[in-house]
Parts: sequence; C-alpha cells; structure tokens
Amino acid sequence: MVPTDGYERLGRFMERLRTRFGAEPDVEEVPPRVPGDGRVFALVCSGVPERGFVTGFTYGLSPFRRAKGQAPVRELCITMRSADPRWAKVPAITVAALRGVCLFDPGMVIGYKRPYVPPSRLNSLVLALPAPGLGLADPIDVAVQGADAGELIEIVGAHPAYPSERTALHADGLGVLLASGADLYDPDRPPLVRGPGA
Repeated sequence: MVPTDGYERLGRFMERLRTRFGAEPDVEEVPPRVPGDGRVFALVCSGVPERGFVTGFTYGLSPFRRAKGQAPVRELCITMRSADPRWAKVPAITVAALRGVCLFDPGMVIGYKRPYVPPSRLNSLVLALPAPGLGLADPIDVAVQGADAGELIEIVGAHPAYPSERTALHADGLGVLLASGADLYDPDRPPLVRGPGA
C-alpha cells in the first residue's frame, strides 16, 4: 500500500515541477493493474521544456518503491515534440500496467502491444536520462521544508522507440539512437532499423 503521506508527497512533487518549469501540470489518473498498490497519475506539462513540446511525469512509482524498501525511488518522464497530450500519459500507462513486475531501471527496453499514439508507430520505451532540456540529471527533493534529511526522487527518461529497434537498444542502449542523429522527440521519426511493424 502507498504510505499515508503519499498524496502530500504528490503535492510537493507537483510544486517542485511548477517552480522548475513555470507550468501547472494537468493531472490525470490512470487505473493501475493492482489497485491495492496505490494510485497512478500522469502529470501533463504542455509547452515544457519549450513551446511545441509536451512533457509527462508519472506519480505512483516512487511511493510504491518507498513502501517496498526499493532504492532509489523514482518516477518516469517523457518529452515529445507534439501538442498531443496522449504522449505525456505513456509512462503513467506503463507504470500502471507493470509496477510490481518491472524495476524501471535505466537501460531497460519496454514493449507495448500496439502503437502508443497513432498514427505514430512507436510502441516501445527505452529508459535512460531525461531530455537534457529539462535539467533533471539530479533527483528532485520532495522533503518537507526544514526537514533534516532530503527525500529524493530520481527521474528516469522514457524515450519512445520502434519494435524493430529493440534488439539494438537492448545491446547498446539509447546511445544507438543518439549516435544515429535520430530526433528522439519526433513522434514521426523514421526507424533506425527496418523490420516488421518498423
């Protein structure tokens, strides 16, 4: 179960996002696979890190990991060059489906049964650092002001990929796409590796 202070932490997390990005996140709840493990939310930030982009954060993974004694506690985020808020919900949908069976460690590649946001055919996520424009290489501290110890949430970037790219991503991580010059934030980018479902 989520600790009783879980939703106060959500408020502090959202406050940190507002302070950092100057934007009020839209909050949408995503039904989890196991309701007893706590609620899952998608925090949708339009125009972040700049106009023409949308960024989404999860909330629901860090209180679960904290309750289970799993360190570090973390949440996922996605950034796409799009006005479609459905992209911002992709990590929360993934957490809601896989929390408790997936560690969401950086370097992991996670597949989905169908494209996330048609007509784009992207249907996988590679976990790595967040988009550089977010400035989130360091964890976000959600401790109560004046607390003796910090309460850090690591932010893990979730970067969409094609099913045909999974093998290369499993072997070499996000660097494969970075080295290719692929625009990771373009929902219509061509696949690096051609194959079924591309």
